[in-house]
Amino acid sequence: MTAGNDFILGSGDLHERCSVITELLGKLVSVAPLTLTLAQMKQKTGRSSREINKYCIELVRNSLIIEISYGCWKLAGVPADLTLEDVYRCAVARTEMGPAPSARQGDRHSSHAVDLLMMQAAIAINQSVHQHLRQFSLDRLKPAASVPFPVSPRRLSGLNYNDLLDLAPAGHSA
Repeated sequence: MTAGNDFILGSGDLHERCSVITELLGKLVSVAPLTLTLAQMKQKTGRSSREINKYCIELVRNSLIIEISYGCWKLAGVPADLTLEDVYRCAVARTEMGPAPSARQGDRHSSHAVDLLMMQAAIAINQSVHQHLRQFSLDRLKPAASVPFPVSPRRLSGLNYNDLLDLAPAGHSA
């Protein structure tokens, strides 16, 4: 893909929202379990206070972060539990709208059948997208020199012994 076409699901807006949310969560992951203030987020990201606040409000609404005091946030859970699925869900939640008004008033049955088919397709696509994004944990953004967090039970489900060896800290065995 070229730089101009690197969009999630072909949407530049959705891609931008996902990128900003990932960046903000990544900054919180890098200091977890500590907090970051608005001023620190501004310094680390180069983004405006207004933009950071706007996104952090959405992250709080989606229970991904907690606002400790005005302009001071921390992760709501352990970094290993955050995935790109959470980022995507938050980004999509900001833009979800009701169904588009029907262009045709005459053929209600046909319009209903098309709406139903499109809704089924959207549900299937979203399930697939969520399943794939769930595989990418944001704890990958945490600096390697930091103290490792415990692996969440959600990440351990379905792993075999060899996978557990990959999760063990360097110099340790599972």
